[in-house]
Amino acid sequence: MSGIRLERTGPVAHIVLDRPETLNALSVAMWHELRGIVRRLASDRSVRVVAIRGAGERAFSAGADIREFPSRRTGLARARAYDRLVSAALAAIQEAPQPVIAVIRGLAVGGGLELAAACDIRLAAQDARFGLPYGRLGVMPGLGETRALLRLLPPGKLIELVFRGELIDAEEAWRLGLVSEVVPVEELELATQRWIDRLLSMSAETLQAMKAVVQLALRGATENDVSYRELLATVYEGVAFHEGVRAFLEKRAPNFPQHRA
Repeated sequence: MSGIRLERTGPVAHIVLDRPETLNALSVAMWHELRGIVRRLASDRSVRVVAIRGAGERAFSAGADIREFPSRRTGLARARAYDRLVSAALAAIQEAPQPVIAVIRGLAVGGGLELAAACDIRLAAQDARFGLPYGRLGVMPGLGETRALLRLLPPGKLIELVFRGELIDAEEAWRLGLVSEVVPVEELELATQRWIDRLLSMSAETLQAMKAVVQLALRGATENDVSYRELLATVYEGVAFHEGVRAFLEKRAPNFPQHRA
């Protein structure tokens, strides 16, 4: 793999950005690899949760590998190709049927923050730092990256964060809504496991449907769209629905299927 490591722990897949010597900067090869890994995991029914993290203690990811910009992002044609690649990787995460957790230590800057924004849950250690230093590099985010960030920030706040051009700490990121939870460094793994356990206790069909219906709503789907009707049928004719209702009525914990539908 090109700077990315994949590990499995039962129903949980761990994607590790593994270039600590560059603060886990995301190369073109890594964006390609990330998209491919997420798509393969999406088709694996035994994978219930995906966690993405950076190797080492200094960074989730410091962003794109700027050393590649002269050859990979200069000029309209190359810039469009680069943006399409990044957008495809982020879309794969957003469209994956599993919940995706970003586990953040140190820097989550530029492309690193865009990647975290595409995930469903963002857990930050107190040493995490966030920012979008586009103005210091003379670059702009593509539409896919901007859409991912706008899932978390109102347009005005996103523009403000870019215009500030500085890093913010984890507590301010939490106040802005960029992260789901902030914990002491030594408790980050425990907090991650708590989230994993919580997600594994729920109906995989429901979690998958929640992500899907959000995507449909953002695309302007209506109740008459075929995709929405198919989603309704999957949920309300599924095993998890009947088990969840039966467990509630019988006042017991539900016993949901261990694999995704």
